[in-house]
Amino acid sequence: MALDLKPVKGGGQHRLKVALKMAWRDIRRHRGRSALIVALIALPIFAMSFAATAGMSTMPTNAETVTTQLGQTQGRLGTLGAQNAKAIQSIGGDTGYGGWHGGGEPDPNFVPTAPMDAVPAGFTVLPWHSTTVHTAVGKAQVEVNTTVTDVLNPAFKGKYTLLDGAAPATASQALATRGLLERFDLALGDELTTSAGTFAIVGTIRPEGQGDGESYLFLTPEQLSAALTQNLGPATAYLVGERALRWDDAKELNAQGVVLSSRSLILDPPSKAELGADAEILQNGWRSSAMVQMFLMGGLIGVLALLEVGLLAGAAFAVGARKQQRDLALLAASGAESSMVRTTVTASGLWLGLAGGVIGAVLGTIAAVITVLVVRNQGLTIFTGLHLMWLPALGLILVGVVAGLVAAMVPARAVAKQATLSALKSGRTADAPSKWGTRIGGGLLLLSATLMAASSIATISLRGNKDQYLWAPWLAGAVVVGAVLLVFALIFMTGRLIELLTTRTSWLPLPLRLAARDAARNRGRTVPAVAAVLAAATLSGALMVGTASTMADASDKYTWQANLNQSVLLLNYVDYNYVDVGGGAMSSNAATMVTVDAEDANTLLKEALGAGVRTQLLRGVPDTSKCEIDQQNEQMKSTGQELRPTVACPRWLLAEPVGNSCELGKDWKPVNLDDWRCTGALADSGLTRNLPTFVVGGEAELAALLGRAPSAEARKTLATGGMVLANKVYLQPDDTATVISYDPSDEENFQGYDPTSPDTNYMRHQWKALTSHSIPAVVDAPEKPLPYFGIMSPDAAAAAGMPVSDQALLATIPEPLAPAERDQLQSAMTPVLGQNGYTNFETGPATNMAIILWVIVIGGALITLSAAGITAGLALADGRNDHATLASVGADTKLRKAISGSQMLMTALLGTVLGVIAGAIPTVVVLSQQRGAAIVVPWLQLGALAVLVPLFGAGAAWVLTKGKLPLTRRQTLA
Repeated sequence: MALDLKPVKGGGQHRLKVALKMAWRDIRRHRGRSALIVALIALPIFAMSFAATAGMSTMPTNAETVTTQLGQTQGRLGTLGAQNAKAIQSIGGDTGYGGWHGGGEPDPNFVPTAPMDAVPAGFTVLPWHSTTVHTAVGKAQVEVNTTVTDVLNPAFKGKYTLLDGAAPATASQALATRGLLERFDLALGDELTTSAGTFAIVGTIRPEGQGDGESYLFLTPEQLSAALTQNLGPATAYLVGERALRWDDAKELNAQGVVLSSRSLILDPPSKAELGADAEILQNGWRSSAMVQMFLMGGLIGVLALLEVGLLAGAAFAVGARKQQRDLALLAASGAESSMVRTTVTASGLWLGLAGGVIGAVLGTIAAVITVLVVRNQGLTIFTGLHLMWLPALGLILVGVVAGLVAAMVPARAVAKQATLSALKSGRTADAPSKWGTRIGGGLLLLSATLMAASSIATISLRGNKDQYLWAPWLAGAVVVGAVLLVFALIFMTGRLIELLTTRTSWLPLPLRLAARDAARNRGRTVPAVAAVLAAATLSGALMVGTASTMADASDKYTWQANLNQSVLLLNYVDYNYVDVGGGAMSSNAATMVTVDAEDANTLLKEALGAGVRTQLLRGVPDTSKCEIDQQNEQMKSTGQELRPTVACPRWLLAEPVGNSCELGKDWKPVNLDDWRCTGALADSGLTRNLPTFVVGGEAELAALLGRAPSAEARKTLATGGMVLANKVYLQPDDTATVISYDPSDEENFQGYDPTSPDTNYMRHQWKALTSHSIPAVVDAPEKPLPYFGIMSPDAAAAAGMPVSDQALLATIPEPLAPAERDQLQSAMTPVLGQNGYTNFETGPATNMAIILWVIVIGGALITLSAAGITAGLALADGRNDHATLASVGADTKLRKAISGSQMLMTALLGTVLGVIAGAIPTVVVLSQQRGAAIVVPWLQLGALAVLVPLFGAGAAWVLTKGKLPLTRRQTLA
């Protein structure tokens, strides 16, 4: 009778049930290994689930925006800031990005309407002002941010919340934030004396969306004096009514120069048809863009984390599959196909991946909920609300299942291919090397190099192109993909590398020789261990190179205002008298020149800092003259009409010699980044500066600016009526400097571009001279590129016709001030510097780069050590029979401990070195694409990571190797 080999109906489901049942029994039998795999999968799922809920909770929904910004009102009216009646606001008004769009040329006849005068019919208005009052703290008058409105009006429910105390009952009582009470060490019932009067604080208010730490005083309009009321800017009008304010209302108000922030527009935005041609610009899609960026960043980190977890879990599955090989061989001997054996191992990945995904997603969401609630209860505004992300949590559970299945697939395939007879004999054979691993690794390596090279070539070719920013995300993505492929390439090539490294080991000590032989024979155990360490070290290498380069770049581009521990106290500065006009807008009615008495400032400075401070008065040419201030005030009074200056207000600079221009490329960086003509003091004449650009004085002033004794030639030049330059760029071929005056308002005289080459431009502006004067000059440059042209003698300044006056007081202290000392100094200097004056001592760029790098080293070492420790533990468990064999032939405990340490040393060293390379190369590629960016490879820290991790791992393996081993039955080696 012939055998019927047709598949039985429902046989596939039966096999799956059997596989799931066998996998579940194996999981219960090996609880420790199963718990480790679940924990490995759950950890990154936990982190991503926590980040999803916590991250989205930082982004306000439209409903939350409406409540915190508008309360229960229908909307608010503010100043649009437009120059004509054609401007159009964004949908969110002043609650979203962008205040208005378009509008064309300024209209000299356009007069914007005040928000309080533009209230639509049918609405009750609540006026809202923001201003500042002052209160005394020592000798200083400290500004206190003050909101003037009825914050307890029911229409403001959701925008303002009464936390403690009660509503004011009299005009002498007021409300404040908890931050204000802490700032001035007050309690409820205490009085605060301000320039608006003395008020007893009877309650605390939380301005939703700003937090309890902000310092605010809340008054009503009736509590302000007539003088303060007159100085208030235009009020923001909050509208209370039943009618919804739509897009037609917004356009009508925009034509009057008023912006509308409407509840209805935010919650129910108008369609593109209503918005017209400018729909893409006017729609506020920042939240969607932020979400996309957040998920992309989280996805990249998640891929790296899951890669490491997959490798670690894969190693655990491999060990478990080898422990299970006799049972699986019996299954195969009873007639099960290889697919059935493979499904049995893979089923373990399904169970453990599902458990890890569920545990990680649930615990991550719970932790995020607790964090959000606790932080919000503390009055902090990091989180705008609790936004549970159920759909991403379900997706992360699926990711956990996939991670478990993928981690189990390779061991399942290997076990399914094993010889049944060998497995039943429990023989241990050397892993047969596969040429395909090396070939695949080489192909991935070539593809990775191609992607990164193509990204670099495209980035370089697109420099200066208007579409370069559109291509930037794709080119950066190519580097990221190349980086991931590089990691996989090294993983695939690890087996070949191990073979090459362990070929000639006869000269090594016995423990290292045995460890090398074991690594070569048991690649199924060694490769996953090295790969897991490699994945962990990759992120550390990328972080160290990226951090070191970023901080070095910031240090190179740091703008020095003075030497270290020096402060430039301005004795003349312009006060534009800005006032808040509501809706976040600031307005200035007139600019005034504030003059500080140099002797009074010097006296107070020495009283505050003691005998250790050294001061030097700097006289020079003012950067802003009274002539320019008068012209600015006339322009402010012109109500938007552009006025042409009637007289020239000359400024002064040094003429640039022919051939000393710094040419810029299409990316607005010097064509030659190493060109000496593009560096040094005032290489960029547009830098913000406190020092006078021309200092008039002698040897004392020069020594104070240089921070050292001037050269003999510099002293001689000053004594004979010459000039000492801070940058050789301005030295003429005949050893002179040419001082010119120019009219900054005369655009026809501006020569910023070469008329014969429209694509060529230069770093420093070229101006036609009104006057020109040549002075003998030498160069004595400061160590740092300080923003001044040079120092000239009083006779040289007079000969050039330059106006000279006291400009700054240069103070030098021996060591940096503590925060409390800075506050005391600011308070002490207020009587002479005024409220807008400041005393900032130069601290230089951040000097904690080494500390940050060592922190990254420690963090990376902990992550890498955890991966190495797990793989070492799995390797020791897998190699327990080998240790038992060694013990049976007389190997003592010290030898077996030394072998374990040597195995860990080789695994961790190879994985760490490869990981550092895999992390550093893509980072260097990304940095090299940014022309002019600093590229720093912190060899010391990278070397420390590559040495310390293997040594600590080897030490841990040596300590954890047991001296006594359990008895095992004899096994036959085939």
